[in-house]
Amino acid sequence: MMVPELPLVLILFILGSAIGSFLNVVIYRVPKKMSIVRPGSHCFSCKKKIRFSDNIPILGYFLLKGKCRSCADPFPSRYAFVELITGILTVVVYLIFGLNESFIVYLFLTYLLIAITFVDIDHLIIPNGFVLIGLSILAVGLFLGWIPIEWGDALSGSFVFAGFLFTIGLIGQFILKKESIGFGDVKLGLVLGGFLGTEYSILALYLSFALSAIMIFIMMGGKLIQKDAKIPFGPYLAAGTLISIFTITPYGGNYILNWYYTTMF
Repeated sequence: MMVPELPLVLILFILGSAIGSFLNVVIYRVPKKMSIVRPGSHCFSCKKKIRFSDNIPILGYFLLKGKCRSCADPFPSRYAFVELITGILTVVVYLIFGLNESFIVYLFLTYLLIAITFVDIDHLIIPNGFVLIGLSILAVGLFLGWIPIEWGDALSGSFVFAGFLFTIGLIGQFILKKESIGFGDVKLGLVLGGFLGTEYSILALYLSFALSAIMIFIMMGGKLIQKDAKIPFGPYLAAGTLISIFTITPYGGNYILNWYYTTMF
C-alpha cells in the first residue's frame, strides 16, 4: 500500500468528489434515457440553473443547507453522499495501486460500479450500456497489460462469476416461482469475474451474498422492507468485488484469501 502524501490525497479526493457530481447526473439521467450533457445542472422543481459556486461537490450542498437557492425545494442528501464516497474511493484506489496504469483501470471500474449501484437501487436494473462499458474497460486493461491477470484466468473468472449467478437464479426461480437474480446481475458478473480471475471471483461472490444476507436481515428486523420486497443485488456484487480488489495485494488479499480457504474448507 502506498504511503499517502497529504497534498496529493486532497487533490485526488477533490477530483473524485467532482467525478461523483457527474455520476449523480449519470445515475439520474441514464435510466430515463436523458442526455447527460444537456441541460446543465438545474433544480428539478423550479428549473432554474444551479450556479457554479452552488455546484461545488459536497460543500455546495451544505452551504445551501440542502435546498435550492431559488425555490428552497430540498435536494436529495444522497447527492452529497455519492460525491463523498466517490472522493473517498478515489483515494483508496490510489493508496492501494499508486499512480500507475492499474490505478486508471481500477478507478474507472470503481466509478462504473458506483453508478451501477445507485441505478440498481433506484430502478432495479443494470443498463446494458454500463455492462458494455465494463467489458470495454476490461478488454483494454487486459490488452495493455494494465490488469495483473492473464487472459485465461479472466475468461475463467467471468465464466465462474456469471455462471454461478445464472445457476443460483435458475434454482431460485424454480423454488420461489419468481425471479431471484436478474439477468442484469449475470451480465455484470461477466465483467466482475474478468477483473477478479477465478479465485477472487469465489471470494467476491461469498462476500456479496454474505453482505446481502446481513443487510436483508437488518432491514427486515427494522421493518424497513417487506418479506416479498424486491432487493437490488448489484450493490452487493459491487461491494464484494471492490472489497476483493482492494485487498488483492499481499498486504490484504493474500491474507484474507488464505483465511477464507482455511476457515471454509
